[in-house]
Amino acid sequence: MNQLVQAFTKSILAGDVHSLMELHSSSIHSKVDHFTFYEKIIKPSMYRIGDLWEKNQITVADEHLATATLKYLLATVFTHQQAFENHPKALLFCIEGEHHSLGLELANEVFKEKQWNTRYLGSNVPVKDALSFISAWEPHAVGISIGMTTELTRLKECIDEIRARHQEIEILVGGRLISTYSLDFLDKSKVTSFHDLLELNEYLTDMSGGLVFKGLTP
Repeated sequence: MNQLVQAFTKSILAGDVHSLMELHSSSIHSKVDHFTFYEKIIKPSMYRIGDLWEKNQITVADEHLATATLKYLLATVFTHQQAFENHPKALLFCIEGEHHSLGLELANEVFKEKQWNTRYLGSNVPVKDALSFISAWEPHAVGISIGMTTELTRLKECIDEIRARHQEIEILVGGRLISTYSLDFLDKSKVTSFHDLLELNEYLTDMSGGLVFKGLTP
């Protein structure tokens, strides 16, 4: 698996979409499911690229090319039919100040695999804008991604604001920070946190089997 991650990372940095699609195809033929591919190949590759950038071993341009290449791959390979209107809705965004959104894009794919109707707002979303969208669209769940400790205050503010207005909404939090630290205030706010996409997949599977949102069954 490590060799595959290395090859995947090399192809992303080179902007070689053809090689990436071949790597994905060979993995699927080897019976590696989508969630394992997300978690064991794409995610480590993303982290590796981030580490290289932090150590100045690649340029900003290299990182931007890698991001654009991976987004193209996601849009090309991981396609789903649009969720039915009577399926539960999930709003996904990165907290303000968080500019790395690829992990959340993968989470969006997990939601869609479970036939959720999703709205993906992307990175660096101000709290007030997220609240406006929640009030207008009325999602059943909100997924928030955070990767930096410097944005913890904003995360807490965002959760408190959502809870004050929408007490019954499911709030889900993930990201690189969550996979590294245990945040006590999340439990106090009745927030579910996820260390990886496999945990998210299991959680959504349980919800689909046992929960009904406002009379809607996923």
